[in-house]
Amino acid sequence: MITTADAETARTLRLLRNQGMEQRYANEIVGANVRLTDVAAAIGRVQLGRLPGWTERRIANARFLDAKITGAAVPPVAPGVRHVYHQYTVRVAGDRDAFQRRLDERKVGSAVYYPTPVHRLRPFLKDGAPDPRWDLPETERAAAEVLSLPVHPSLADDELARVADAVNAAGAAS
Repeated sequence: MITTADAETARTLRLLRNQGMEQRYANEIVGANVRLTDVAAAIGRVQLGRLPGWTERRIANARFLDAKITGAAVPPVAPGVRHVYHQYTVRVAGDRDAFQRRLDERKVGSAVYYPTPVHRLRPFLKDGAPDPRWDLPETERAAAEVLSLPVHPSLADDELARVADAVNAAGAAS
């Protein structure tokens, strides 16, 4: 489900989801059949009404973790920015994979999202290798050091405390 306030973007997205056409068999662009079923759309509309509450809970969970975590660098947030914490991604010192194993031993889930920097993905390679113009050492470093932790809105306070304790213990072992 996508929302936009821009009429032209909305029209283009409707075309893309409906085989590239507004009128039957009058294809304007190449599209696909990616419409939701009526049931899925009805569920999605109800879920959208819950989104503000879920977002506030994610923010509260992130604030809790920010205050308790000392074993990793918590996500920075620029002044004046409202982070909704779709993911709560920390930066760990040392061996990130070993850190993740220590969390797993403590039954705390974590995930490495986007382990490959974008400039190393096939569509961006030049003759099979990263474009030499794209020397991105900080991107490479971030891809090797970041790890996402549970922050979802259904976490109880004791579960958040367990996440923070596990992160701090894993960090102390680094």
